[in-house]
Amino acid sequence: MMKLNGKKILFIAPAFFGYEEKIAEKMIELGAAVDFFDERSIKSSFERALLKINPQIFHKKTMAYYNQIIDKISNIEYDFVFVIKCEMMPVEIIIQLKNKFSQASFCLYLYDSLDNIKGITTKLDYFDRVLSFDMEDTSRHPKMIFRPLFFIDDYRKTFNTQKQYDFDVSFVGTIHSDRYKMIKAIKCIADKNQYKYFFYCYLQSRFMYYFYKLTKREFRGAKIEDFEFVKIGSSKIAEVIDKTKVVLDIQHPKQTGLTMRTIEMIGMHKKLITTNQSIKKYDFYNPDNIAVIDRNDLTIPEGFLDKPYSEIEDAIYNKYSLESWIIDVLGV
Repeated sequence: MMKLNGKKILFIAPAFFGYEEKIAEKMIELGAAVDFFDERSIKSSFERALLKINPQIFHKKTMAYYNQIIDKISNIEYDFVFVIKCEMMPVEIIIQLKNKFSQASFCLYLYDSLDNIKGITTKLDYFDRVLSFDMEDTSRHPKMIFRPLFFIDDYRKTFNTQKQYDFDVSFVGTIHSDRYKMIKAIKCIADKNQYKYFFYCYLQSRFMYYFYKLTKREFRGAKIEDFEFVKIGSSKIAEVIDKTKVVLDIQHPKQTGLTMRTIEMIGMHKKLITTNQSIKKYDFYNPDNIAVIDRNDLTIPEGFLDKPYSEIEDAIYNKYSLESWIIDVLGV
């Protein structure tokens, strides 16, 4: 059913491993006309690294970037203005959009915790709907609706109990906070137990590698070849995970919301090792499928890798699809 048939959507989001493209494609598939723009005004790896350190550095450039967008779309009457994260969009721009598209429903989705998005609390009241993946944030803010992330169609796999795997454990993700420290520890466990593994540790730029080398103790012995500086696409990630028995998830220590990788494992019927203790509160949690480990005392439960996956109910499985997520976020 074309639930967005005839709707016009202005979609603004950061580029995050191609997921923004999948969201736009799915909204079009559901019948909408979609205009997508990257939330970030800058493109180079070096500028992105500086932006992460101090977003105000490029304020003038950001304002000019958004004003160009507004000029380009000024004659369109949108039904929805759909923004993801909103870290780089100045409040002045949100006000301009509200004035220009006064009939549109303004929807914001946060896939990061409030504490990790600078200035976000000053922007929430400008949106008609605010949804977050973080259960704790939504419990503290009455305006916010709790809605976990999704898996895209690339991760919708048929359950197969006979599958053979190339890797026992895999990890694909951006290196931040204490992730590299965790990965080094898991590698030691894997080597000790002769597990086959695939780790893709992404950094935004070589500048970030040298910055972490100077500022993070766990990077003292790190080599530049331990990291990747080109983002891996969602289809390639799905291909790696399909060949993996158990996937490793290490959430940011300041967030309790479930990462995209966690939800994708539902779609692929995959077992998961995660540091996120809050996963035990979710409707799909099953200790046969999900091993919750202590980031300060890393151990993999004995026999966990050999235990078969336990299938979850269809209703719960479909709840986490991209289509269901879009319908919930837009409130249609």
